[in-house]
Amino acid sequence: MLTTALPRLDERIQRLESRLVREHDGVPPSLVHEWVARAHARFGDARVRDFVPLLVERAVRLSVRSFVSSDVPEMCGTWLSDWARNTARRLLADELPRRWAHTAGVARRAQQVARVLPVEERELLVAAAWVHDIGYAAELVDTGLHSLDGARYLQRAGLDRRVCGLVAHHSGASAVAELTGQAAGLAEFGDERGRLRDALWYADMTTSPDGHPTTVEERLAEIRRRRGPEDPVVRALAINVEERLAAVRRIHRLLRRTYATR
Repeated sequence: MLTTALPRLDERIQRLESRLVREHDGVPPSLVHEWVARAHARFGDARVRDFVPLLVERAVRLSVRSFVSSDVPEMCGTWLSDWARNTARRLLADELPRRWAHTAGVARRAQQVARVLPVEERELLVAAAWVHDIGYAAELVDTGLHSLDGARYLQRAGLDRRVCGLVAHHSGASAVAELTGQAAGLAEFGDERGRLRDALWYADMTTSPDGHPTTVEERLAEIRRRRGPEDPVVRALAINVEERLAAVRRIHRLLRRTYATR
């Protein structure tokens, strides 16, 4: 996996990791993988091989406990994130329930990774996570590029320009815009390159279509399977997949630096 240079895990440990990721939805998947890989490297040579998964699981659960009990305060909802959540629910929950489930999962992930951002950027991230996919709602569809249609709606609603830009350019949208002839429209919005944008991409790329935590590799494979080779989003991966992976790596490094040694 991309988040660590440690050896590939055997099948039993891979299954264990998948279960731990599902069970600990409050922890970013890349951190769970980091902890599993390091524990496996530590205990992999145990004399009784059947004990290895148990030892790995115990070590990971200790790391999880440290993460969830950290003294970093959770972000409280404010008018911006509350407005974003309510708007996304209104536009997506009934019409596109699976998209709504994904959106809620991305917002949960954003709340977790927001703790590596400056305080003044945390609410922007969570708000952008809630509204990043509202452009799929029928009443907002105009150009057919959901990131652009969503950003234009937010702009008309008077939302913070940075949130509009984050939504417009999330998860490699510029490459899709180039392929679909929407580059000029997308250029209406600024594309800030930095930790805040990386955090939104991380949240989106580590959340499954059903809102469950996943790895970026699994997410990319799922996008290819679901959309098919001719879809512009899949074709755009030839252009932006490394940019997506790099954003996930950068946020993972920040998470590891902040929490892995706790």
